[in-house]
Parts: sequence; C-alpha cells; structure tokens
Amino acid sequence: MKHPRTSPFHPVQIPIGLIIWSLWFVAIYGGQAVACAISPPAPEHGIWNWLNASLGLLTLLTAALLLCLARYFWRLSGANQALDERRQFVTRLTASVHLTAAVATLFVGLPLLQLPPCL
Repeated sequence: MKHPRTSPFHPVQIPIGLIIWSLWFVAIYGGQAVACAISPPAPEHGIWNWLNASLGLLTLLTAALLLCLARYFWRLSGANQALDERRQFVTRLTASVHLTAAVATLFVGLPLLQLPPCL
C-alpha cells in the first residue's frame, strides 16, 4: 500500500518545489565558495571556465526538473475531471509553486553565469 504522503494529491507536495530551489541555491553558492577557495579558475578565462560551466549545468538541470514537475502536476489536475475540489486545488497550487521555483532558478542562476566566479 502506498504511503499517503507520497500521493500527488497530498498537501506535502506543495512546498517541494521551493525546497528543491533552496537546495539548489545553497549548492550553487556554497559550491562556488568552496571551489573558489580550493581551486579557483584562472581569471584570464573570464566567464568561460569549468566552474561557470558546472554552475550553468546544475542550474539548467534544476530548472528542467522543476518545469517537468510543474507540467506533471498541472496535467494531473486537468487529466481527471473526477477530482474533488481539494485534490484539484492541491495539484494546481503545486504546479504553480514548481513553476515559480523554476523561474526563480533561472532568474538567479543565469545572471550568475555572466560574471567571473572568483573575483
């Protein structure tokens, strides 16, 4: 039997998008600080270095995951018209939170890639 909290209709699903975003945020800035302390890229490379490439890849993967989850929950809310109002509300709100987290990821992550990482 499935645990009730793993159901896509359980309200615990609502903040997961923001939790993913906050983990990404800590990883991106913490990882950048650690990388700059241990092995900073050469300043003459500017923005074209291994650290910015890694941060950019992590940003794109996180945004893609959040967008896929938003699409999943949005389709789930409209796929079955027999959903009661509470389940439909939870899935639509969850989709909106995931979409907001994806936009926030791109909003914070893409400008980060336009600067040399370890100045």
